[in-house]
Amino acid sequence: MPRSAPTTGRARPAAALVAALATAAALATGAVTAPAAAAKDAPHVVQLGDSYSAGNGTGSYEERSCYRSPDNYGSQVAASIGASYTDVACSGGVVADILEPRELGDPSTKSATYPIDPARYPDQKAEWLRRAQTARLCGVPAQPDFSYTYTFVGGVGAGSLYTGTVSCQLVARPQIDAVTPDTDHVFLTIGGNDIGFSTIVVNCLTLREPSSCRQSLEAASAKAPEMVDRTKEALRAVVARSGGHAQVYLLSYPFLIDTESYAIPEVAPVYDAGTALNDLQRLGDELQARGVTELNAEDATTQYHFVDTVKAAWGGRTHGLDPHVVADNSHAWLVPVGTPGRDVAEFVHPTQPGWDATAGALRVAVAG
Repeated sequence: MPRSAPTTGRARPAAALVAALATAAALATGAVTAPAAAAKDAPHVVQLGDSYSAGNGTGSYEERSCYRSPDNYGSQVAASIGASYTDVACSGGVVADILEPRELGDPSTKSATYPIDPARYPDQKAEWLRRAQTARLCGVPAQPDFSYTYTFVGGVGAGSLYTGTVSCQLVARPQIDAVTPDTDHVFLTIGGNDIGFSTIVVNCLTLREPSSCRQSLEAASAKAPEMVDRTKEALRAVVARSGGHAQVYLLSYPFLIDTESYAIPEVAPVYDAGTALNDLQRLGDELQARGVTELNAEDATTQYHFVDTVKAAWGGRTHGLDPHVVADNSHAWLVPVGTPGRDVAEFVHPTQPGWDATAGALRVAVAG
């Protein structure tokens, strides 16, 4: 924020009077100053979805439960249109997380001892739990939509001292809770985890086991139509929560590998995992595009958008991963599996050039 010009001495009464009169006149005529008008007219963006929306792979995170990044595509596009921005996307997200709360990670246990007079507090356990919550024994959540669920594990009193143990489970609120009647744009990617993204990565790009890879890809193809139906239900709810006016942008995923065909195992190939994986991604795009078209047709609207230009912004398969055992990923905009210094949750997720390319595709779509 720019600093105010320095002042010397007392404010000049005449100048103050002129300013006050000008303000009163503006209010009387309904005029609004430019900054006030800008604040009133600024759009609000809400980011929903999974790791391809949260920010995995950027290397810059607000926290590492959901891997939300200030450098993800949504933050970039919101800034470019002068919008305020709320990010509730989360690594590992599935469609259900849009409508329901989600437990993040495994629970931990914490213990503490508090002086609790049994004469004053006959139910020492209940009073201990109240104090544990008041003291935030489980910790302070890193994000506004995070909270801890406290589950009493056990305790013992010794006179006026009571020692208890609690199980702490970090929970994210339903993503849809971030959507309000003030929400103008909703951005998201969703569906990859519903059909087994991580299993496909392990079986097809890490272990390269043909039978398991085939089963993973065939199972994903079978699950895709139901996933899209659930996505449609969630997006209807999102628009309803916005009061019916939010523009929803569902983005496609980039191609994961840089080749159309890749047979495994490499020594004695028996299964073309590359073709099957690319076909699955094309099927996903086709079904999600159809789902968006159906949503718009239901109410004769145009507020649902499928951004199918992400792959083109990435140069098609140009910046996908080299799936070979001995790989050259110098061109890749995805974090290769096993990259030193990277978390497992970052593997096969966009590096910053990939996030920037996705932002470029969405920016064009939003501009219309």
